[in-house]
Amino acid sequence: MKCPHCNYDWEPRKEKPKACPRCKRRLDYPIKIDKLSKAEEIERGFQRDLYVMSILTERLEEEGITPVVIGGAAVEFYTRDWYSTSDIDLAIDKSKREEFYEVMEEFDFKKDGRMWVREDLNLYVEIPEDVNYIDEEKLTEVETGAGKAYVIGLEDIIFDRIQAAEHWESKSDREQAVRIGASFYDEIDWDYVRKRCSEELSKDMLDEVLEEIEDEKD
Repeated sequence: MKCPHCNYDWEPRKEKPKACPRCKRRLDYPIKIDKLSKAEEIERGFQRDLYVMSILTERLEEEGITPVVIGGAAVEFYTRDWYSTSDIDLAIDKSKREEFYEVMEEFDFKKDGRMWVREDLNLYVEIPEDVNYIDEEKLTEVETGAGKAYVIGLEDIIFDRIQAAEHWESKSDREQAVRIGASFYDEIDWDYVRKRCSEELSKDMLDEVLEEIEDEKD
């Protein structure tokens, strides 16, 4: 006999045992379907992140929440794994933080400090930013086999990397801005990026990044 919950295989002493001898769960309890379980079969990277997010997004949107992939996971998506990260950073409407928490608990994530964790699947999710600071008209909508996910727009992820390069002197963020900018140069609204950088006193850093982008393109 095989347990439908933990797949333990054993020869029962009784004809109709009530519970599994390993996990102790009753055999007549309904089986909970773990929609995220397939993530274990997908190699870590942007495809795995988007698969996970497409499933979470469907449920979160029922609560009026639009989660947007930002930070390193967004860089990983745009650079197709040239850059890698170990977690998924999201922007949400933080006035709906409690609803977000409830959905994460539904999917068996456990809160550990600022992170929501599924250790069995090596999934780490954090919500460091409010979606209201992002231009939602510039979001990239990605279709997966499990649904759709939203990624911060090219302009806003480049702007974010330039701020880190300017104000934190982060060489890695500067390199990421150059990489993304060179790869998608003709698709980017550079006037939008320049306006935002001017507002945040990082216009000179943008000019330096643009020079490097020209070299990269050549």
